[in-house]
Amino acid sequence: MKKEEIINYLQENYSSDWVATRQLVENELSDKQSIFCVCGRLATGLHERNCRKFNNKVTNETVKRLRYLIK
Repeated sequence: MKKEEIINYLQENYSSDWVATRQLVENELSDKQSIFCVCGRLATGLHERNCRKFNNKVTNETVKRLRYLIK
């Protein structure tokens, strides 16, 4: 399965797990960042919500943690 297919499968079949894990991962990664985001800009809450690189990193980690649900 491709990454997008995995994401769609998890969102359709395990939506509550997806949301909870994604929020947890987002908070963990946000806390691990120093002043700067992974893209090099200041890591403010507003920036992190809109930053493509940060959100891709959150999505990848979420998929990695929920991979055990894929059949």
